[in-house]
Amino acid sequence: MRIFIAVLAASALSACSPPPAPTAPDWGSATTTQTPVPSAGPVTDIARVTAPAANVTVTSPLHVTGIAPANWYFENQFPVRLIDAQGNTVAEAPATPRVNWMENTEPKEFDATLTFSATGPATLVLQEDNSGDRPTPRETRVPVLLTR
Repeated sequence: MRIFIAVLAASALSACSPPPAPTAPDWGSATTTQTPVPSAGPVTDIARVTAPAANVTVTSPLHVTGIAPANWYFENQFPVRLIDAQGNTVAEAPATPRVNWMENTEPKEFDATLTFSATGPATLVLQEDNSGDRPTPRETRVPVLLTR
């Protein structure tokens, strides 16, 4: 009988215990490297570049297209940069959605045009402009080769 009462008491106490505290969301890596596949499937939480493809030679002006989650945009844009092998910004422009970014929560197709005069290896960097609680904004990086 004592065992039954002990089991019953333990069961009652566990039923009254508060649920475990929620854990912080796992945002994963703040940096994402773009794959050269243009149609890489549905967009989840990162921007995808449809043009230019990774590791191609590009000329100025560079027209960048892709699709990004609606929460990447702030005031209808997010920053796009070209950085050289030393990490210097050689061009910067806003990416803007083709539709109203506040219309719904669906991913939005975007366009950006960058003008540059540098040559050599570079990285196209798309950066989330609405990072909310994340200390580091998410990025998509695409390696390219700049030429004139």
